[in-house]
Amino acid sequence: MSKLYNYLPIDQVSIGERSIEGVISLIGKDRLKDSVITTSNSVSQNAFFKKAADELSESRIFNSISQHSPIEEIESIANEIRGSNVKFIVSIGGGSVIDSTKVIRSKVETSIAQVAIPTTLSAAEFSHIAGYSENGEKKGIRAKELVPRYIFLDPNATLETPTTLWRSTGIRSIDHAIEATLGDGFVDLRVNLSKISVEKMLANLEGNWVDHRQECQVASWYSYMDEYDSEMGYSHKIGKVIGAKFDIPHGMTSCITLPEVLRYYSSSSPPKGLASLAMALDGNTDSAESVNSLADKIEAFIKEMDLHRKLSDYGVKEEDLTYIAEKVGQKDQLFMEHLRNML
Repeated sequence: MSKLYNYLPIDQVSIGERSIEGVISLIGKDRLKDSVITTSNSVSQNAFFKKAADELSESRIFNSISQHSPIEEIESIANEIRGSNVKFIVSIGGGSVIDSTKVIRSKVETSIAQVAIPTTLSAAEFSHIAGYSENGEKKGIRAKELVPRYIFLDPNATLETPTTLWRSTGIRSIDHAIEATLGDGFVDLRVNLSKISVEKMLANLEGNWVDHRQECQVASWYSYMDEYDSEMGYSHKIGKVIGAKFDIPHGMTSCITLPEVLRYYSSSSPPKGLASLAMALDGNTDSAESVNSLADKIEAFIKEMDLHRKLSDYGVKEEDLTYIAEKVGQKDQLFMEHLRNML
């Protein structure tokens, strides 16, 4: 059987400072009037964004995007820019801003070039998937052309990101890296990149210097390098449901779900890629023990950063677990036990 690797149409990833100068050089000063900027209200208040807005002063700004990308906000911006000859959209913010911009493009014209300057570690900028929320449920669209064409990993864009948000999205990135090893395909590629990603994140996420931030951004990129061909694991599936339904930030969903999902995987024969990653990280030759050990290590890391949360902290009750399991599509007894442990 042949294997396929799908490249996403990302033209450029820039790693380093001076991203705004890079954006101006990319777009061209004479074409700034044909670009708009999307962001959230909170990011629009920080110094990095204000500098960007000043440098890109001819670009119209939309700063109304909020958590989980509500469809109403997306449609409002799409209606505003439709027919206005926009050639570039510069999205400065976290996953909700970047995903919302993808959906906006899908409603206006997907050929509009998206430039992403992420302020968190969600890795949405490397994905062809765009999530949004509607009527309390997470929905999404996917297409290769939705991925941003130009990505600037500038650590200075992250320095004003709240610590809890920054670190919790770092756990989200670890979640990406781990669940990227599931399924078939080029397992060796995924395992090696995921190992580097997890090790970089564990070593740098608690640091606050620019070089720590840059290393985390690179780790986030590596966590999604083979995202197109990777299947979605249970941590992500649960996170999608609980995030939109109970208004839990995506970074925090991974803090809640990832350790217990790993224990669920370790309870039987772990998937080949996950087992290889876990054994490579701890040197153990027993796959189930290694995956369980990885769960313990990540849980301890989450607690060390004061990110440990339970579903009950967000108002989730015992009776809600059946709804979550049905949405995820997994209801065996062992799965329900681990889901209950998240309460």
